[in-house]
Amino acid sequence: MSYNLTYFRAFTSFCTTTNNPPGAKEAWLNTVVAHTQPDILVCNEVDGSNATAHGRILNFSLNANGTTRWAATDLYTNGSSLINAVYYDQNKLGLKSQSIISNDLQNNTLVRGIDVMRFYYKDSLLAWNPDTLFFTVFAAHLKAGNTASDLTERQKACEALMYYLASNPRDDVYLLAGDLNMTKSQEAGFQQLLNYSNAGIRFKDPENVLGNWNNNGTFAAWHTQSTRDGLTNDGCFSGGGLDDRYDHILVNSTTLTSSSRMRYLSGSLRPIGNDGLHFNSSITSGTNNSVPATVLTALYELSDHLPVVADFELDRLGIGLPEFRDHIQRSTDLDGHTVLQRIESNEDWTVEVFDPAGRIIVRSSWPAGELRWRSDALFRGWVTLRITDASGRTKFAAPQ
Repeated sequence: MSYNLTYFRAFTSFCTTTNNPPGAKEAWLNTVVAHTQPDILVCNEVDGSNATAHGRILNFSLNANGTTRWAATDLYTNGSSLINAVYYDQNKLGLKSQSIISNDLQNNTLVRGIDVMRFYYKDSLLAWNPDTLFFTVFAAHLKAGNTASDLTERQKACEALMYYLASNPRDDVYLLAGDLNMTKSQEAGFQQLLNYSNAGIRFKDPENVLGNWNNNGTFAAWHTQSTRDGLTNDGCFSGGGLDDRYDHILVNSTTLTSSSRMRYLSGSLRPIGNDGLHFNSSITSGTNNSVPATVLTALYELSDHLPVVADFELDRLGIGLPEFRDHIQRSTDLDGHTVLQRIESNEDWTVEVFDPAGRIIVRSSWPAGELRWRSDALFRGWVTLRITDASGRTKFAAPQ
């Protein structure tokens, strides 16, 4: 889920503790997250002057009411007072690394940095096989406005992102989430993302909803700003009703293929709280049954943006490792015992047998030169056999 939180604990002359109350916003965010149940939350427009706002989202909006699954990425800034704050379900995901794209290609500081976070899936078989899924999330909040300078700043940020992808090792799967502040897909910055010179690293709009989004009823179901019409809290929030698609989750082409280990679920990209019937009006005007009433109120009060969500499925590790068939052949002898024959025998391997509780009941060496190993009567019932090479890499893991 990607969500611009509208000056979250960032107080100005027009956004104050009175018309943008921090404690109430924390509770409203908790309501929204409890409804949407994301595994990754990318927040834009969070106060970056210190760590307070970043920490309070974690402790008061996410890990609240008995919830403990959330962890926060580190606070990064390139000097901007508004930052991206990113959180993830630590039961499902781990954070492998984090960095920030701070400058454009001329080495000038971007208006706001683009956060780079590399996650891995905490597969239940991770202890058996470390070859789990890694993917990268880029979090961006590009310059707002429609002047020539604003458009140039957004283009520079997109160029910096694409150059980063072209110049650094990258995962097979990567996503871009955030408030891109673009009124149409034809804008030069968006075209950098969609049609970069290196076709292999381009981003895709997963639902291919391209065009001039601004004040265009054709895209009413995709608009994310503004949740309000005339009541702007003394100018802290934008008004005018839903008529802009600023907030996005873009994917690379790999996630749109059936062979990818992490795949976008077609049709899942959507703005929460937009029923498609509130073009140029407040989301609370008349009837809006897209979310429960309490969630609709929270969305209206919390921000002038709606959050965007997208769903992905991924392949979990299997117990059997067919990629090692070139190293081991498995068969069953006349007594019903498992027989494993090594095809390569130039190093010592280790054989371990685990009971159903995951306890090691046998560990022995499989020395070079000995090509066969056979289970015996010691192993009764359901056990798991794991064989590793001298470097600790799993060569075979399967139930017996």
